[in-house]
Amino acid sequence: MNIIVVLAALLPVQLQARTVADFLASEPGNIFTLLTRTNRLDMVDYYNSGQQVAIPNNLMGESRLLELDSTCLKLHSSASRQVEMRLMTAGKDTLIAVIETVKTPVPDSRITFWTPQWLPAPKAAKKFKMPVIDDFIVKKMPADLRQDLQDVMIFPLIQLTFTGDGHDTIEATHGLQQFLSPLEYKRFEQYLRPAIRYRISGTAIKPVR
Repeated sequence: MNIIVVLAALLPVQLQARTVADFLASEPGNIFTLLTRTNRLDMVDYYNSGQQVAIPNNLMGESRLLELDSTCLKLHSSASRQVEMRLMTAGKDTLIAVIETVKTPVPDSRITFWTPQWLPAPKAAKKFKMPVIDDFIVKKMPADLRQDLQDVMIFPLIQLTFTGDGHDTIEATHGLQQFLSPLEYKRFEQYLRPAIRYRISGTAIKPVR
């Protein structure tokens, strides 16, 4: 029995990890380039004690853990960058979904998927199709107005975030209102969907119709 206990203690941290905080600590530095493992552990300790303490990062700025439960977290790694992590599990399969959002100054996001060993998840490109501006346009938008929008919207700035009671929804929103002038945005507003939502079920993500 003692040998079994010793062997279990020597298992890689990734295999013992059960909560999103464990994966936050084990991330090798590809996502949290500004935060050491000690920084991240300190953030979790402070949060669990009821404090949201600003932690100095490697750019001499501040990072702060904003939300944390067993499956999802949200933190500001810097003043212009936010990271969200959510565990996706189905049976023995676990994926880590990571949303990174930067302010350009309009928020713009990307989502990536990782294995528990922090390797890129196989077939990650098929897991989620990032929406584009056309996905927010309703069908009744006049063709000339659609062309005008495509002409002014050079960069498709789209923000993603985990929402819902169990963080089981990904909500995508466009940045047109912030990117365009008020008069210009008003021309398009009635033809735009404010948000697109996707439901997380196990390790699958499906659009909410």
